[in-house]
Amino acid sequence: MNSLADSLKRTTWNLFSGNQLTFGPGAIGTLTGVLHREKTKRVLVVSDQALVTAGIVSQAELAIQSAGTAMHVFSDGEVEPSTSTVETLVAAANEFQPDLFVALGGGSNMDLAKAAAAAFGGDGEVRALFGFDQAPQRDVKLVCIPTTAGTGSEVTHSAILKESSTGKKAAILSQRIRPDVAIVDPQLTISCPPQVTAESGIDALTHAIEAYLVRNFFSFSEDLDHGLPYEGSHPLGDMYAEKAIRLIGRNLKRVIDDPDDLAARSGMALAATLAGAAFSSCGVSLAHALEYPLGANYQCSHGVGNGIVLPGVMHFWSETRQARLAKIATFLGVEQAEKMQVPEAAQSAIQWVMTVREQIGLPTGLVAVGGKREDIPDLAAAAMSLQRLLDLSPKTPTVEDLKAILEASV
Repeated sequence: MNSLADSLKRTTWNLFSGNQLTFGPGAIGTLTGVLHREKTKRVLVVSDQALVTAGIVSQAELAIQSAGTAMHVFSDGEVEPSTSTVETLVAAANEFQPDLFVALGGGSNMDLAKAAAAAFGGDGEVRALFGFDQAPQRDVKLVCIPTTAGTGSEVTHSAILKESSTGKKAAILSQRIRPDVAIVDPQLTISCPPQVTAESGIDALTHAIEAYLVRNFFSFSEDLDHGLPYEGSHPLGDMYAEKAIRLIGRNLKRVIDDPDDLAARSGMALAATLAGAAFSSCGVSLAHALEYPLGANYQCSHGVGNGIVLPGVMHFWSETRQARLAKIATFLGVEQAEKMQVPEAAQSAIQWVMTVREQIGLPTGLVAVGGKREDIPDLAAAAMSLQRLLDLSPKTPTVEDLKAILEASV
């Protein structure tokens, strides 16, 4: 006879996704067809000054002009989008009255556009959207065009913002903010500086690894089926994550060594999108919980912060998820991984991340971004408040566990 606990176990999982993904070199040219199909009259482009200077915004402008569509360019995107910048963008949108947003850039620009498109038409109070499923049904279409291979924001249901008054990061999590169309053109990433390429690449790897290692979907209670921002790991998410990890294992170092290698750029662009699809469904956990206070306190990029704590998080999970870590070693292409004993293979996956992190020139510890050991208690306490992320950990952490991970990441 089944126990009550068994009867409450989940037996189903969900996969949510956007409506359209267009991938490949030159894909930005397909924006014209999207605008025609949607009968778009007014387009608001969300980007930043660096992409204006690089000539990438002009490529989007050309596609929009070919559709005969009115256009306004908002180029005040920032590295860590703030609530005040979202409110400025919403005010610009209320004045211009677009029927479609085009987000062009890295995850920051895409998150900025996702938040603003959700708040557009209302009172512009973006803070009311924080949390799970607080965003209203969007009144405008949203097209996301990434210029980095990292966040996967073009296919996710999240937007991460910095609260202007406190400096803390907060998330909007809702299927209603997921982009309608993702256009992933690897050629747009060729001009991406080596440092940004490295930071973006380790970010994508963190997304894929965490999505593969989080709790299984069936470990959640059935009564929470419609109340979770993430599903936990499931077969389709595993497939996306595995492919992303394999692509990153083959292409991350290669694209740093030769930034003009379009095949490697394409591999990383696809990996970032697949990792985004994986974590947007399965979830992320402790690496992200620890990164948020790092980014807020030291103004390091999301990728840098994730890269600093990822090996420590993998080690914390190395017994609970040992078999999966061993598989990750194989996915990454660790030599002889398939012939190793499972514990050895699991450790080799962690070592691969540490080695490649150094090879591509990323900071390897808190000290490199201005952190100090005496900061650790406050950082751990801040991470402990992010329950939606801690809930996905396959091993329940205490504040002392988080302190230990940070100590190992100094």
